[in-house]
Amino acid sequence: MDNMFLGWQYSCNILTKLNQKLSEHFDNDDLTIAVAGSFGRFDAGEPSDLDFYVVSDNVHTNQQIHETVTKFAKELKLKLPNTEGTFSKVLELPQIIKKMGGNHETPDELAQRLLLLLETQPIYNVEFYEKAVNGILDKYFDLHKKHPYKEAVILLNDLIKYFRYICMNYQFNFWGNNEKWVIRNIKLRHSRVIMYAGLLFVLLNASKHGVEKTEYIKNMVNLTPVERINAVLTENDVDPSPLFECYDKYLCSINNVAVRESFNACPLEYTDRYANPVFKELKANSDCLQTFLTNSVLDMRGKWSPKAFEYLIF
Repeated sequence: MDNMFLGWQYSCNILTKLNQKLSEHFDNDDLTIAVAGSFGRFDAGEPSDLDFYVVSDNVHTNQQIHETVTKFAKELKLKLPNTEGTFSKVLELPQIIKKMGGNHETPDELAQRLLLLLETQPIYNVEFYEKAVNGILDKYFDLHKKHPYKEAVILLNDLIKYFRYICMNYQFNFWGNNEKWVIRNIKLRHSRVIMYAGLLFVLLNASKHGVEKTEYIKNMVNLTPVERINAVLTENDVDPSPLFECYDKYLCSINNVAVRESFNACPLEYTDRYANPVFKELKANSDCLQTFLTNSVLDMRGKWSPKAFEYLIF
């Protein structure tokens, strides 16, 4: 697990420096700043973008806060996210919660809410970060106040919805800009699957925890996706080593600057993808990862509630 350790070490080093700069500069109680993506999973490397959120209770929070974080990131020579994408604006916590499930919720708004639960880490104001995450979870768990044995089906529905949206968005980008499809495909089949499985395993395993399931989920959300899967597998006496082996191999390639540059310098045609030995190896690796995760879920029949499996399919 050398590459996983190196990613953890690199991520912690960068985030510690950012936290120090932000703590010295800001004094705001009504907002938090959190990283997502590879830094949120603690598996970043030199080629990684710094995806970050500014989340606030105050609708008048100054957009310049976002610009200040960008300034500090540039000082650390970090790559920045798309200025027009999911991470480009200050997020209003009340709106994130209010729009949950609504007809007018945009894909970006769905992503903003789910990513906070899936793979983020606070780098400024942990207290407000916890307030934001717990506020979102409390909305999902509203029915559990009177029906504590109910499975976490509302969050499960949103989780599945978001993951399938990611898959379709990948396809849309492939149709429109397919020279960049390789890295997106590799990430989709590895880190995006891990991200999804991290919360999926927790929600399904929560069926073992009876009336304590909501507290169990809240505690598990504090972990990274790999840690969540590992904790669930360990609780159920399943050897997690295939997970670590596959993910470590993925990180070895995705955090290798030369590998990324090779794909960018010589765009790979989809029909010729298996002629590229690196892509071929990573595709096989992702197949092993997904087979292991799928079999792990199927092997939990008899341990997890039958209702959990019903909600997963229907």
